[in-house]
Amino acid sequence: MNILVIGVNYRQTPVEIREKLNFSIDEQRNAVVEISKLKGVNECALLSTCNRTEVYIYTSFAHFDSSIIENKLCELKGLDIYYLKKYFNVFSSLKAVKHLFMVAGGLDSMVLGEDQILGQVKDAHEIALENGTSESVLNTLFRDAVTAAKKVKTFTEISKNSVSIGSNAVKLVERIFSGEMNKKRALVIGAGKIGSIAFKNLMSDELKKVYITYRNHKKIEDNYEMYDNVEMLDYNMRYSVIDDCDIIISATTSPHYTITRDLLEKSVVNNKKRIFIDLAVPRDIDLAIKEIPWVGYYNIDDLQLEVDKNLDKRLLEVSKAEEIIDQYIIEYENWYEFRNVLPIVKDVQKYTDEIVTKKINYALTKLKSSSEEDKELIRNSMSGIANEILNKLLYSVKENDCKEDIKAYFRCLREVMKE
Repeated sequence: MNILVIGVNYRQTPVEIREKLNFSIDEQRNAVVEISKLKGVNECALLSTCNRTEVYIYTSFAHFDSSIIENKLCELKGLDIYYLKKYFNVFSSLKAVKHLFMVAGGLDSMVLGEDQILGQVKDAHEIALENGTSESVLNTLFRDAVTAAKKVKTFTEISKNSVSIGSNAVKLVERIFSGEMNKKRALVIGAGKIGSIAFKNLMSDELKKVYITYRNHKKIEDNYEMYDNVEMLDYNMRYSVIDDCDIIISATTSPHYTITRDLLEKSVVNNKKRIFIDLAVPRDIDLAIKEIPWVGYYNIDDLQLEVDKNLDKRLLEVSKAEEIIDQYIIEYENWYEFRNVLPIVKDVQKYTDEIVTKKINYALTKLKSSSEEDKELIRNSMSGIANEILNKLLYSVKENDCKEDIKAYFRCLREVMKE
C-alpha cells in the first residue's frame, strides 16, 4: 500500500517549531500543487493545524524517499531542513491509513475527542480536491476517515463533555485566580472558534469586565450585545485596556504578533500580576514578555498539563473507538487491494459479455416467430441474469478480509479465461 504521511505534530515537536511549519489556507493551496509536481507523487493533501502539519501522499513508487517531502515543506517556508529533520515523523502503508483515521476521530489530538480537527481534515481534503491533487486513493481514504470519525462520535462517549484548548486556557486561569475570578478583567484577542470558546468560558465566571477585539469586529458585535460586562474593542486599541486587565488571551490566525514586549511595557503603569495565554500557531504573543516580572505567560503546549487531567473516563472509550476505526481500516484495505484486480475484473466482464451475446443470438435464431418486443425482453432477461451472477462472483469478493485470498481468486479467474 503506497500511502505515506510525512510531517510534524505536537507529540514530538514544540510549538516554536510547529509554528514555522504552519501553513495558512492560501499557503496550503500552493503547497499541494508544488508537492504534487514532485517525482513519484500521484496524489497529495496537506493538513496544517496548530498541533500538526502533515502531508498525505499516494505514490507510484514502491520505495518513496520521504525526505523529498520534508525538504519541500522546508523550502516552501524558507527553512533549513538540517535543523528540523529530527522533528519529522513518517507513517507508511496501513500505519498511515490508521493515523488519518485516528486524527480525524480526535484520538490523536492534544485534547482527546476534540471536534475541531474533523472540520480541519475535511478542509484539507477539500483544498486538495479544488487543486486537483487528490483522486481515487486519497478521496476514498479521507471520506472513509470522516465517516469513521462521525461513527466514533455517535457510538462512543469519546467527545462527550470534551474540553477544548480554549476551555483549558480558562481552567488554568481559574486555578491561578482561585476564588477571585469575579473581580478580574480580561481581554480576548480574536473571535474565531478558539477565541469564542475561551470567551464563553470566561463569561461563566462572571468576570467584572471582558474586552473582546477582532480585526473585523463589526461583523460579530451582535453576538456579544447580550452581555452587560462585555465591550467590543477596535483591534488597534487593544493596548489601551491591558493596564486595566488581569487576563489576556490571544487566539488569532495573524502571521504577526498581537502583543509585543516593547508596546506592552509602554502601555502598562500598574505592575499587578497578569496572565497572558497564547492559543495561536504561529504564536500571537512575543515570548520576550516572559522576562517581565509581573507577567505569567503560557502557550498552547503549556496547556497540556490541563489536558492530561480528568482523562480517565474518556480513555475508557478509546478502545471502543479503535474497534470502529479498525473495521473501517479493513474495509479501506479491501477496497485498495481490489483496485489492483480491476483489470482482471474488466477482462472477466468482457469475456462474459462475449459468451452471453453469443448465446442470446443463438437462442433468438431459434425463435423466428417471436416479435421484436419478445426478443428484446429475452435479451434483457438473459443479460440481467448473467450480470447479476457476475457481480455476485466478482464484487462480493471485496468483503473477504484476506487480501491473499482475493489475489488467489482472481489469479484463478485469469487462468480459467486462458483455457
